Parts: sequence; C-alpha cells; structure tokens
Amino acid sequence: MSPPDASDPEPSLADGDLREYVREVMDWTEYQATAYIAVVRHGPVKPSEIVAMTDIPQGRVYNVMDTLEGQAVNVQGRQPKRYEAQHPRAVLGDQREAFIEKADAATDHLEQQHEIQRERQDPRHPAWVMTGISGTKRELLRGLEHADTRVCLMEQDGRWIQSNQIRDLGRLVTDGVEINVIGTARWVDTLEELVSEAGVNAWRHEPLDCSFALFDDELAIMRVGQGDTGVKIEDEGSVKLLSTAFKAFRHEATEL
Repeated sequence: MSPPDASDPEPSLADGDLREYVREVMDWTEYQATAYIAVVRHGPVKPSEIVAMTDIPQGRVYNVMDTLEGQAVNVQGRQPKRYEAQHPRAVLGDQREAFIEKADAATDHLEQQHEIQRERQDPRHPAWVMTGISGTKRELLRGLEHADTRVCLMEQDGRWIQSNQIRDLGRLVTDGVEINVIGTARWVDTLEELVSEAGVNAWRHEPLDCSFALFDDELAIMRVGQGDTGVKIEDEGSVKLLSTAFKAFRHEATEL
C-alpha cells in the first residue's frame, strides 16, 4: 500500500463531514462509510490495513467489508482478500435525487481521491471479482461509457439490457463504436431491438455456455455462475483469448 503523497491536494471536505455525508446518502453504518472512504483513498487494501488506518475493530472489519462487497467494493483473492473501490459516481450516484447536495459533495471529493489512487497503482491487478449483480452491471455500464472503438458482448440472458441500455448502445454506434452482440433465443426479442433501434451487429447462437463483454480489446467483464458474480479482467492475454472465443462463436452463429 502506498503512503499518502505530499503532493496530494488538500481535502475540500472535512473528513468527519465526508463520512457523515456518505453514511446518510447510502444509509450505511459509520463503519461502512469509514471503510469505503479508506478503500477509495488507499486501495487495493487488505482487512488488516483497513484496521490500521481506521477505528474499525479487528473483530468487525470482515463483517463490514462483507456488506460492501458487490455494492461498493470489488475483491481479489481470498487469504487475505484485497479490496478495490467501485467508482464513487456509480456507488453514490443512484442516491442523488434524495441527497443531491451531499451526494455531489461526497462524490466529487471521492472521485478525485479515487483517480489519484488509481494512478499510484503500478502494476495494476489483472483481475477483480465483483459479487452481486448490481456491482457487475455497474462495471458493464462503465465499460460502455468508456468504449472508444469496439464492444463485443456475448450473453446467455440479456435481461439486464433495458431500454436505457439500448439507447446508450445506439449512441455509441452513432459515435462510430462497433457493437457486436451474440445472444440466444431466450432474449431474441431484445436482440432484434438492438439491431433495429440501436444499429448493432447481432447474431444468435444455440447454446451459449458463458457470458462476457469485451471493451476495445483491453478490458473484459465475465459473468459466472447464475450471473450474480462477475470478474473484471485487464490482463492482455486473457482478453485476447476471450476475443478469439467470441470470433469462433460468431463464425458459427446466425446473423439477425
């Protein structure tokens, strides 16, 4: 874990106020808010490091972090786990209507801290586990927001793709991003909407034994099990293997 850098900007929000804002916005306990702020500022971190930098007792830290997994932090490894914060704008943004001023203050402050910490990480961890469909969906949507050239999506069940996502994909196509989607008969109606309304390239393949998304051949997000757990992969070799698999499935699929 890197120590705070002397060049870091002075906080624009007092720590006590920041913790209280996050706690109220997210309806969290004080320990949950404290832990999330610590992971944003200093992550990836182990539970023992969270205890060392906060007032969270050793006997409580695992329970606290378990409640944040998938909702606000991603986890790598098991013994010990290491935690990375999900982006503050995704975590706190859903609550902005109820707490708009506090959410904006906390989000802006933590977003700055999050970007500072990401720049410190060298090398970057190649894979992170996201527990919970909400955390996985957030990462999928974030990948779409930052896609520049190509998105390849292979989905067994596209229930997470709603009208908002169809519009977002349509905007990406308009901006020149190539969107390729392989799906199954389980959600063929949505596939057809993606073609007719968003202008994506779509194929149907039966069956599909996995679900993953590729963004600009740099990032992969794979859903495992029943889709409630996701893996974010930034390893070049692994992303390349999934890209090759996508091309093989597309070669065998029926174009819509």
